[in-house]
Amino acid sequence: MNPNQSRHALVAIFVVVLLFSSCKEIIEYSPYQNIVKSKWKKQNVSNYNKLLPEADEDFTPFRVGLISDSHSYYDEFEKQVKYINTRSDLDFIIHLGDVTLSANAREYDWYSDIMNNINVPVITIIGNHDCLGNGYDIYTEMFGESNFFFKYKDVKFVMFDDIIWEKKVTDPDFEWFDKALVNDSEYVHVIPFAHIPPWDEQFSLGNEFLYNQIILRNNLNLSIHGHGHSYGYSQPYDDVNYLSIPAPIRNELIILDIQSDTIKHELVRY
Repeated sequence: MNPNQSRHALVAIFVVVLLFSSCKEIIEYSPYQNIVKSKWKKQNVSNYNKLLPEADEDFTPFRVGLISDSHSYYDEFEKQVKYINTRSDLDFIIHLGDVTLSANAREYDWYSDIMNNINVPVITIIGNHDCLGNGYDIYTEMFGESNFFFKYKDVKFVMFDDIIWEKKVTDPDFEWFDKALVNDSEYVHVIPFAHIPPWDEQFSLGNEFLYNQIILRNNLNLSIHGHGHSYGYSQPYDDVNYLSIPAPIRNELIILDIQSDTIKHELVRY
């Protein structure tokens, strides 16, 4: 073998070694493959555990940051995270869904890589984009059940999966939602969250009416949503206040200020 052939052989061997040593990073067999790194599994559970033992304490006023729809806005999301980390007044963050654009595993990883730089725990609910393909399966492996609630300082936070089209269902699980909103433990407040607001085109007129009736039936006056990418606060039906959370491209953060006798919110521009 002449010197040129030797060099070519060495280069070929180097390329093969490099390829196979890093193939897990560069080879994907399907955009819908369900691959969740062990460190990212059941993040809602692990992040809630970070709130203990404070979560079990009696009520004292506290503040929660609300973000949503970070898909497609990764640079802006990183900027939002940096701003959040300048604050010392937030107990935790709730992300209102659409953490991905196409619901593939790599997008879920990108979200987790950025989100876990936030210096307080983050609870993530599911959005409609997160249910494309087999995104629902990835979400449940990465974060846990899509319908869930938790207690923090005698406040009940109810996270409702109201995705319809992408999951190919007719109705969300309104029976679960109605039962979850019951104030069965003398909670100071019960607060519902769902990605899609009831006036969205995904909701039939019957489901739009039913959603609001469930809120009223449980004596609540606030419902919080993402999906619209912009801030809004209004009473489209009866006496229920609907709060819409902006996407990171708006350079805005919603702060939920939870007092014993009221729930206020603040729109912060950064």
